[in-house]
Amino acid sequence: MERSLLVTGASGSLATELIRQARDDNWRVIAVSRKLRPEDWDKEDLWLQADVSTAAGAEAVFAELARQDLVPDALAHLAGSFLLAGLAQTSEAAYRQCLAANLDSAFFLLRNFVNIRRKAGGGGAAVFVSSVVADIGVAFHEAVAAAKGGLESLVLAAAATHARDQIRINAVRSGLMDSPAAAHILRNERARDLARQQYPLASLISPEEVAQAILYLLSAEQITGQILAVDGGFGAIRPLVTQ
Repeated sequence: MERSLLVTGASGSLATELIRQARDDNWRVIAVSRKLRPEDWDKEDLWLQADVSTAAGAEAVFAELARQDLVPDALAHLAGSFLLAGLAQTSEAAYRQCLAANLDSAFFLLRNFVNIRRKAGGGGAAVFVSSVVADIGVAFHEAVAAAKGGLESLVLAAAATHARDQIRINAVRSGLMDSPAAAHILRNERARDLARQQYPLASLISPEEVAQAILYLLSAEQITGQILAVDGGFGAIRPLVTQ
């Protein structure tokens, strides 16, 4: 039986890779993005334009799904934003936007997803994307660290609440991904080399590996309430420094 996967942040590089892998794994994709549907989008899959950082935006997505009699089996919430700034450099507007994009969107999407799955009799899975900065203090990441830390706590609490509904809720905690979203950090080869040196495996994280981890958690029937680190060892061990 065909499974359906709701993917938010669908215009990003991680979503592009996840959608490719999901299709290869026989998922039907329901994509959500603030951007218009691409010209080359597979018309067999649904594309919805919406801003899910608000309660109204998230509810509009699920209202449209209900109108089309669609109940997604799984949710991969990839929408979010990255803010490289310390306390002194972060305006209230930037702070609010960071929390709305990363934490509010997760709360509102998950609330609607859980409701529709419970009405369908339960079951299903949701996976979110967190960051290593939620677990380890990294300078100039205060707002995004607060948002992703809240996201991880949301995942744990919701997984506990809805285990009785057989709804599995997990997250992938990613290191710095080698993607266009990080272009302002990985702006030249020296910057890339300095970034690699922070990781025990001495390499940046690829969207392909993060997508693989997301699909694994979506299908792993006995895993819930987990934060799976895909971070090259950044959160657990230190690189070996030699002279």
